[in-house]
Amino acid sequence: MAAVNFWFEFASPYSMISALRLLRALTGRINPFVDSGLPSCQLPDLTNVSIVYRPILLAAVFKASGQLTLPGVQVPAKGKYMFHDVQRTLSLLGCPGFPNRPHTNWPPNTVLAGRMAWMLAQGPSYVCALDRNAREPSTNKLEQGSKVLAEFVWRVFEAEFIGGEDIGSPKVLERLWNVYVARAELGYEMPNGQRAVELASTDPVKDGYKSNTQVAIACKLFGAPSFTTDDGDMYWGNDHLLEAVAHHKVRSLLDQPQGYCTKSASI
Repeated sequence: MAAVNFWFEFASPYSMISALRLLRALTGRINPFVDSGLPSCQLPDLTNVSIVYRPILLAAVFKASGQLTLPGVQVPAKGKYMFHDVQRTLSLLGCPGFPNRPHTNWPPNTVLAGRMAWMLAQGPSYVCALDRNAREPSTNKLEQGSKVLAEFVWRVFEAEFIGGEDIGSPKVLERLWNVYVARAELGYEMPNGQRAVELASTDPVKDGYKSNTQVAIACKLFGAPSFTTDDGDMYWGNDHLLEAVAHHKVRSLLDQPQGYCTKSASI
């Protein structure tokens, strides 16, 4: 099975679109019009493809790549277009309510949300082991692209951009975790939202989330969403999601000696 890393940041509107498309592809929530419509809206075919969710701190990636601030803030016209474009795309995906301008609290502090997403991406068994104070909780990579993870990630984006909520608030994230993770049928007794917030502040989770960002920098990423393949290639932007997922089918046709980033850094 081919692996595609989905590098995202909760402050990124285009990451939000990719999160919705992946959620619908994973859960089978197909919209016939969208499925045959614009490439930026079409749902990827995840047959024989595993999506690995990789939340990152985009500010650190920007700094490492020589970008001093958010592109949408540095160039006001670009920021205005970005929100217009994302609003348009989400509307075509049947998801109204995205604002045509940033909320006053945007960009929020996304560190806690990123840590919680990283923790859940390691699999329910990892979270439960961490909750039991296991010294070295194991990671089940087969669980990383779970529907519950995809749902939680999407709901955080939804609360931030459509609900206008502060996703830097532990209370907001506790509620989302309780509704979309703790009550889900995972075969594990998952911790509640308050406990999940506490676990997200433990050293293993903080180090894991930080390591994700460091690997992204090593992969020479410069924005989100980005997608890296298991042979070390990279696709940037929501509009390249379909190409990233189909990469394993066409790699033999590519006239390139190696991928964009090193193979070891993309795994």
